Parts: sequence; C-alpha cells; structure tokens
Amino acid sequence: MAENGEQWCDWVRHWATDIDAAVSSMMATFEADYGYPAGVNEVRWATAGDRVDAERYRSDPLASGPMADFYTVVAEVSLPDVGNGIFIHSAASALALRDEIGYVFLPRADDPHGLLIGSTGGGIQFVMDWAGCVHRSISASLDGDFEQVACTTEQFLTQLRYAVSEFVTDNRIVVLDNS
Repeated sequence: MAENGEQWCDWVRHWATDIDAAVSSMMATFEADYGYPAGVNEVRWATAGDRVDAERYRSDPLASGPMADFYTVVAEVSLPDVGNGIFIHSAASALALRDEIGYVFLPRADDPHGLLIGSTGGGIQFVMDWAGCVHRSISASLDGDFEQVACTTEQFLTQLRYAVSEFVTDNRIVVLDNS
C-alpha cells in the first residue's frame, strides 16, 4: 500500500481500532490476571492541535511523510502493560526531543540520521529515518548501535500490532526486531 493519502489514513484508523480492541480485552481481566492494576493503555486519537503538530513534524527535513500522516490520525500510543511496554511518542514529543538532543545518529544505516518516535518500557528506542525505515537501539541508549526493524511505517505498525496481539492472546512478549 502506498503510505499516503486517504487510503493510508483509513489503514491507520483500522490499525488503531485493532489495537484499541486488543487492549480493551486485556484491560477487562488485567488486575485479576496479573495481581495489580493496569496503567493507562491507550491509542490517543489526534485532535485538531495534534494535527497542527503533525504538520510541524512534516516540515522537518528528516520527517517521514507516512509518519506525519499517521500523526494526523493517531496522536500517540501508550501501552505500558503490553509486554515490556510499547510507546509511540506524539509528533510534539518527537520534535521536542529533536530540539533537546538533535537528530539521532544511526551509524550503520543507509540514512544516518533520524527522529526518535518511540520506545519500550525497557528503554529501547525507535528512530525513523526520512525514508520511513524504523531502527531500534541495541541497548537502552541513543549513543549505541541501531538495527533496522522495518522498511516502512506500515511494516513497523504491523509488527507492533502483532506484538500486542501475541501478548494479549498468549501472554507472549514479542521483541520488535528485524527477524
């Protein structure tokens, strides 16, 4: 699928609805299953203000167009109780991190710089280059090495949906990586 236009936004809406449904089923029995209350696990849908931030994100020279389009539909994803935690930062957060730390250096990537777009609860960082490839840190640091985990935004989101589904269905933690 071409990751632009209304068809892409429809795909993102469907993806977000799938994540919401899986998380809702997990939340129904979470405390009974794990013995403690769940945190806030949600896909936060974009508001008008978030769409303004998405356009600011789009204007960054290293921003991926499909990720900017994602941000026009979904503001952020916070899943602290899924596996080790999975987070997609908001466009405003990605830009604030860029302003604070600069672009992230991806030493082995074809495109050596990117924007920090997410993380895990264990500190693994997800960085997207301008072409839409997603790279994950090898360690809980932005100063180390990175490996590419997805060639497109769609592939990354598909992996994330699979990780959520596997955790909710089988309590299995899926590491987002290139395998």
